Amino acid sequence: MSDRDANDREELRIRLEGLHADLQSASEITTSEREILSNMVVGVLGLDEERGAEEHRLREILEEKSSAYEAQYPKLAFAMRQVLDILTRMGI
Repeated sequence: MSDRDANDREELRIRLEGLHADLQSASEITTSEREILSNMVVGVLGLDEERGAEEHRLREILEEKSSAYEAQYPKLAFAMRQVLDILTRMGI
């Protein structure tokens, strides 16, 4: 793994942990939706490099939710877009 890949993975981990914290404190989101998104984030934090399909699914969910949350939850939408940017740089 190159230094750039390692840096991207570390930044992704940091952003996902931040997103997870934001989700836990977002009182406006339904409990079931918060649980689904939080479980997804926690799952991605544990992925190894062989599990690209799960990372691809994460990308799809983040794209969908960042658009859906834009008006009501701009902080969450912004955090999701940051994660999407990192995934794009990583080629995911």
